[in-house]
Amino acid sequence: MSRQPAVRVARRHRRSTVASIFCGALALAGCAGTTSVEAPRPTPLVIEPEADVDASVRQVADRARKAEVVYLGELHDNAQHHVIQARILETLLADGGRPAIAFEMIPETRQAALDAAIRSDADRAEVDRQLEWTAQGWSDFAMYWPLFELARRNKLPVVATDLDPAVNRRISRNGLGAAGEDPARLRSAMPDDPVRDKAVAQRIREAHCNQISESRALRMLESWYARNVVMARRVSGALAEAPQVVVIMGRGHASPGAVPEQLQALRPGTRQLIVALFEGRADGPVEKMADIQWITPGRPHGDPCLSFPQRVGRGPGGMAG
Repeated sequence: MSRQPAVRVARRHRRSTVASIFCGALALAGCAGTTSVEAPRPTPLVIEPEADVDASVRQVADRARKAEVVYLGELHDNAQHHVIQARILETLLADGGRPAIAFEMIPETRQAALDAAIRSDADRAEVDRQLEWTAQGWSDFAMYWPLFELARRNKLPVVATDLDPAVNRRISRNGLGAAGEDPARLRSAMPDDPVRDKAVAQRIREAHCNQISESRALRMLESWYARNVVMARRVSGALAEAPQVVVIMGRGHASPGAVPEQLQALRPGTRQLIVALFEGRADGPVEKMADIQWITPGRPHGDPCLSFPQRVGRGPGGMAG
């Protein structure tokens, strides 16, 4: 039986200063903003590495049938995760579904280029160039190409969801006021939660090998929220044109305060299914948010902080999957 995630329906209220996240632990109760008590989430479906892929895809598709939004959260550089995403989408289509496909990797400002690429018969290399995919530093476009082919063959709507990288950089360097556009559109749609914000800021610092200051982490926290709320707004808009949206995004965008909760704040009652793809084991903040935890075999990874000075300023930015 399909299970809907119990994401919080948030009421908007005035946001206090983001600096409140650094109130001391003993003073958190006195920080601005309140945190509502969340209902316990149902036990997630866990798919282990040795599970049959065909049967597992069917399980996911069955649960996805009643959802308006299905998040397929990946590790960007894991080829198996992209195979699983394509298999799930194929099964939804075989069941008669007509979802829109939303991509984190394509900025909202590239929507016209995305539409043109899907309507054309351009090959993979040309679509990569038109979308500036590789130029922006995303993982190998070949892994994502089957999703584009499915959209093209089935004439599915496609949605560019990400915040424009230039706007994101301005916010992360100088704060929300430097965005150059209406800050209300970019500010989190959720009530303030100093505990959540402190946790996100800490993950941002850890993702940058603790080589950034607390003040920089605050600005990057604002840009993190801006990306997630823009993605949520784009998904909400897509639901006006399609009965279902399948979202291809890094797994971290399903963590507390990210896209699913932003969307629930913007569009209360939206039926959402969070599928999180993990390597080796489920862990991190997404684990408690996921309705389905699909665990694929682990891979060896080096210490990313060993090359951090060379990586600063490269790639699409943000926290890893």
